[in-house]
Formats: sequence, C-alpha cells, structure tokens
Amino acid sequence: MQWRNTATRFGALAQFFHWTSAAAFIGAYAVVYYVIWFMDDTSDASLPVLNIHWVLGLLVGFLVLPRLLWRLLDVQPADPPGPPIEHALAHAAHWGLYGLLIVMPLTGYLGTGAPTDFGLFTITGFNDTALFGWIGRTWGVGWEAFEAPIDAVHHFIGQYVAWAVVLLHVAAALYHHRVRRDGVLARMLPGAR
Repeated sequence: MQWRNTATRFGALAQFFHWTSAAAFIGAYAVVYYVIWFMDDTSDASLPVLNIHWVLGLLVGFLVLPRLLWRLLDVQPADPPGPPIEHALAHAAHWGLYGLLIVMPLTGYLGTGAPTDFGLFTITGFNDTALFGWIGRTWGVGWEAFEAPIDAVHHFIGQYVAWAVVLLHVAAALYHHRVRRDGVLARMLPGAR
C-alpha cells in the first residue's frame, strides 16, 4: 500500500480522505432527508436522528483541514491530456468542493443550538460556547436572531449549491472514466491500477 501520491495516482491517505469525506457527506444528506421526509423535524423524537446528521457533518469538517494540508504537502497526480481551459475548470471545481466541505459543516455547527453526541464525547452546541457569548454581548444579538440567517445560508447551500457542485464532480469523473477512458477515476479508486 502506497501512502503518498505519485504522478499517476493518488496514495492511500488521499484516497482515505476523499472516500471518507464523500461517505460522511452523502450520509449526512441521507439522514437529513430522512428526517425531512419521514419525521417531524421540530419534534424531540427527531433529535437522535438529527444527531447522526450533525456527527457526519462535523466529521466532514474535521477531515477537511488535514485533507487540505496533505494536498498542499504531497505531490498531485498530473492532469490528464486535455486543453488548459478544461484543467483550469477542473481545478476551480475541486477548490469549490473544498469550499463546500468547509462552509457546510461550519454553517451547520454555527446554526445548531444542540450538543452533538459522538458517544465517547459531546461537542457543545454553538449557542453554549464562549465565542457565541462574546458575539451576543458585543453585538447584542440573541440566539434566535443569530441562528436564523446562519441556518438559512446552510439550507440554501445544501439544497441548491451542494447538489450542483457534487453532481458536476460525479459527472466529470464518469465522463473521464466512460468517455475519455483516461484513468482519472481509477487513480482515486483503492486497489485500481
């Protein structure tokens, strides 16, 4: 098992970050849509299920910083053959994905007034943090006034922007795999050559 990237494929650590983030991101979506479609999301009965959404969302947030650091420290596989504009668009789309992996967990946490229970430890809701206490005192804002716009941003990005960015990423990977047959998808698959 090769941990580091090469000029032709991603190493095990980059693959781990990619697929763990993807699974947690998709899982968070599946859970929140389950709550929206099949539960009353304002009832206390939905809190244990929403907690799974919060855990997965925070996991995405915890993974993105070491993932970005590893991306900056390790060599990146070479771009496949193609025009420079295509490469520029692909790089912009990847940085858009990283932005999404930062903004969604951040706005999710900032707009959540309940603790997130990981089983072995609990992360307090943002409304109970010293930072929010300082924000509230400094700007004279209560939790409801603070939470509403943060939550609106989180929901807007989650309902519209995230779907577009993720579907574009998946479509591009499948295009490279099925049409171009240039190995772009295979270099991110564990065990593929």
